[in-house]
Amino acid sequence: MAKDYYDDMQERPSWRSRTEGQRTKPSRGLIWTIALGIAICVVVIVIWYQFFPAQESRTGESPKTVVEVLPQVEKIIDAPQVSAVVAPSTDAAVPSATTSVADAAVLDTQARSLSDRPVVGGPSSSVTVQYADHLVASGEDLASIAALYNLKTQTLISVNQIRNIQAIREGVTLRIPDRDGQLYTVREGDMLSTIARKYSPSLGWKTLQEINGLKSENILVGQQLFIPDTSSTSTKQLADVAPIQFQKPASGTITTLFGQPYTNPATGTSESIGGILIVGNWGSAVVASAGGQVVDAGYEVKGRGRFVVLSHEGGYRTSYHHLENVEVRIGMTLSKGETIGSIGTSGTTYERPTLFFSIEQSGIALDPTQFF
Repeated sequence: MAKDYYDDMQERPSWRSRTEGQRTKPSRGLIWTIALGIAICVVVIVIWYQFFPAQESRTGESPKTVVEVLPQVEKIIDAPQVSAVVAPSTDAAVPSATTSVADAAVLDTQARSLSDRPVVGGPSSSVTVQYADHLVASGEDLASIAALYNLKTQTLISVNQIRNIQAIREGVTLRIPDRDGQLYTVREGDMLSTIARKYSPSLGWKTLQEINGLKSENILVGQQLFIPDTSSTSTKQLADVAPIQFQKPASGTITTLFGQPYTNPATGTSESIGGILIVGNWGSAVVASAGGQVVDAGYEVKGRGRFVVLSHEGGYRTSYHHLENVEVRIGMTLSKGETIGSIGTSGTTYERPTLFFSIEQSGIALDPTQFF
């Protein structure tokens, strides 16, 4: 006969009938709560060491490293959870087994600092020329600034249209291109193809257009174009490349300095001279101030007299006026110091042999005395 509900209730053991030695097993939720609390404590400790590195104790014991903390954490929670807490960032320096948390933080800061620093003088990643501004500091000059950016001195002179190198002083802002080259002012009749062919035959007019960010090949008179120096290496290691050196073209006394007023032999008016005047002796030789090619020569009754113009690397030109005689012709290539002619008074009313000598770059007159 089946037992009724009352008998069944009497035979069931009650929790009150358990012995005093029996204990209730802790629930799984309580275990995870304890584990989670310990994990949070470990995370707090790691963060504390990250931002507030502890000093070494008086006994010389160093703070615990990440590697020393990991085994303790792994005993409490799963390994994947540990890696999620202490895994280093992919763009930070990875600490070694003997690197403390504080040292890892320093390495991470240094790595981020280096990655954020721009590469000075590195190869340009853009076809279009890019410029940066440089504020001249105390003690800096063109040579030191050019070396800082791995550029030629002539590049800074041309791009900034410097007429007097001595004017580069503290507080002046210079434009720094991301590559070597020169600034050219478009003249009447110029085209991109003729400019490229004349100054950089290996460049091509299309590349010249892209470098200057032009939407078409149309250019205007007075427009300025940057012509890169195609002789420069792609890595821009130009520190060992010596800039062009000029020499005094004739023996004698410099009587008029660059920028001083003088009477123009052609017009008879007073104006600022774009070169220098050297007074010498009859028959004294006039030589090429630097190696180059004769691109112009002729005679003007009033003005330049017998003259010769040489073209040099880097977009430089030198002019020699009032010669007594000329011993070269257009198209000849001369070496530095090679004779051009002799000093004279042609085209002037000067009583003594006088040479007008000038240096220009991309149409910008420069002070010759700054080059020799």
